[in-house]
Amino acid sequence: MSIRRSHHAGRAFTLIEIMVVISIILVLASLVLGVGSALLRRAERSQVESAMTIMESAFTEWEGQTGRPVTYNGAFNSLTAPTTEIYPSGATLEVFDVREPGTPAAPNNAGNKLIYTRARGAGVFTVNLLAQLESIRPMLAGIPPSMLRAEANTSSYPATNILSGTPSVLYAPSAKSTANAKDSTRSELVDTWGGRMAFVFPGRAWRYGAEPTSSLPDSDGTVRTPAENLLGVCTNRRICLVSAGPDGLFGVPGESTPDSTTIQNTAAADNIYLYELDPPN
Repeated sequence: MSIRRSHHAGRAFTLIEIMVVISIILVLASLVLGVGSALLRRAERSQVESAMTIMESAFTEWEGQTGRPVTYNGAFNSLTAPTTEIYPSGATLEVFDVREPGTPAAPNNAGNKLIYTRARGAGVFTVNLLAQLESIRPMLAGIPPSMLRAEANTSSYPATNILSGTPSVLYAPSAKSTANAKDSTRSELVDTWGGRMAFVFPGRAWRYGAEPTSSLPDSDGTVRTPAENLLGVCTNRRICLVSAGPDGLFGVPGESTPDSTTIQNTAAADNIYLYELDPPN
């Protein structure tokens, strides 16, 4: 008697089974990509925070070596007069985009333009002042080279009228007005997304009897500065660094009554701070 062996052909996958497997693979791939993107964002943010911490250590070293804090009295406007107002008289602030080429388009609000333009003068001044001390140079070397960008060195500050698209001249740094097109000896601090970091300086000491009658000192005994009104108020006379975050927009985080539905406050939501600034009164 012989035993018959039955041979069954291997069952093929159905279309539904194939689709299920593909779906699972896609879900797993999206999870991996999502985790990778989150880790990248965290790494970028950590790099900015680390650079800010290094700068704060440099501020402390400067004060210890010189016996005085780093102070900044403002930029030079197009008339080469020292002032914190760096737009020419009569300029309509809302219609100018003064950020570097390649950054996202700016919304039509004055605050972001003011902050971004002021940040150039203060940032270049501070970084290059600190670099004059030999003991600080090794500290600054700890900042990634990509975050210490050579200052754009032009005879006038380039800007674009976002309504007409025509170029405009708003700001000419006096020390750079006759220089060549590029000068790598002067650097400015930028974040990991290429945006210029803002340096918010506390005001000078408030002096009784020497201020306007409506003026009151901040909690640390200093006068209020224009940058503090835009970005927030410094505490304990500490300089604060602010990054506009991935979107490249500072918004208006210093609003005393921020509204989460406004574009200014929304743009400020991803800002990164050396420390938390107080809202202006």
